[in-house]
Amino acid sequence: MAKEFLNESSDGPLRQRTVFVADEWRNEAAKRGIVDYARTRGWHLLDLNTYPLKLPGSLRVDGVLFNLSQENAPLVKRLRRLGVPAVEIEDRYARLRCPHVIWDRRAIGRAGAEHFAERGFRRMAYLRSEAWRSQPNHLICESFLERARALGATAHALELQRLGRLVPWNQIDVFADRLRKELDRLALPVGIFAFHDIMATRVCHFCPAAGLSVPEQVAVLGIGNDPLTCDCASVPLSSVDPNRFAQGRIAAELLDRLMNGEAVPAKLVVTPSAGVVARKSTDVLAVPDLDTARALRYLWEHLAEPLSVGRVADAVAVSRRTLDRSFRAHLGRSVIDELNRKRIERACELLTGTRQSVVSIARQVGFRTEPYLFRVFRKQMGMTPKKYRLAHTARGGEGENGETPGQE
Repeated sequence: MAKEFLNESSDGPLRQRTVFVADEWRNEAAKRGIVDYARTRGWHLLDLNTYPLKLPGSLRVDGVLFNLSQENAPLVKRLRRLGVPAVEIEDRYARLRCPHVIWDRRAIGRAGAEHFAERGFRRMAYLRSEAWRSQPNHLICESFLERARALGATAHALELQRLGRLVPWNQIDVFADRLRKELDRLALPVGIFAFHDIMATRVCHFCPAAGLSVPEQVAVLGIGNDPLTCDCASVPLSSVDPNRFAQGRIAAELLDRLMNGEAVPAKLVVTPSAGVVARKSTDVLAVPDLDTARALRYLWEHLAEPLSVGRVADAVAVSRRTLDRSFRAHLGRSVIDELNRKRIERACELLTGTRQSVVSIARQVGFRTEPYLFRVFRKQMGMTPKKYRLAHTARGGEGENGETPGQE
């Protein structure tokens, strides 16, 4: 029989603890973290979305976890009047005398700047909310700009809305014009870091209306890494993962300690970021020539196929000679050199991130034969694929279907 975790009630018998969860955004990842911890303690969780964010009158509650906007301040007051331990996920109500579990905002800002810098972007912008000055998330903006400039980039903050003169977001032409004017002072290509995923997906819509290509001219990065939002964007959206699962679990664990009588922590509890999850919206190298950028995009998306300089040139409607010349001018290498570089980069990811055989990996990244992969891999990496796998994993794993990695 599974062990039940019960708490002692003041009126005698032992009973199961009940915890209210009030999250108006229905944050799935954070809620999974809460549930993951609650199961280890045998809690009865009650999601207040079951009662459209109203307090059920007949239930006795032992603790509260909440993440609510300022518009729901009356509900927050009612939750606090329950007189039980409470933990806020985020810190919109920082003045309340309850602990808060927040994202590592400075780490998120740094991660955004480093992600663009790794892709060669020398011009970056943070798209902030029109109400950013009243939000703690301005720390993300400050950290992003500071890190971008330390990496040698030109970086600015920009806004597309004005307080008191808000325009409905569905007026795409208005925002496309505003975005174009903002970017005129930065020049292209540019990396834009938006304050959340939904705003970043809007930027992906505004860019084509402004005559701009994503990601070749404007790379776009969001915050939140909500899979449905990111995958439903017009260009699949790269996003910084703030680690909401861990945030929910840490908040639940903290609430458990409070319900057991421990003191409220003196400082904010910070959740470590999980880094950037890269998708198509930033999957590019920053080059000023649009044909070169589009050729890179085509080349990267067709790695597994038989590719030639002529095929890539035809895809972007330029001559082979022009394309190869532009690659050498902007990247310092030929089209074939870039193709092999990207194929080996992908092979390295598969060698360390999967247990597939080298034979299988060679096919997936576009090398017709295993010896050809070995020859190019050794030239670029200074070792064979098998030695690379052994050096970058705790131990050499088996390949798919129990195969051993390919021979040297």
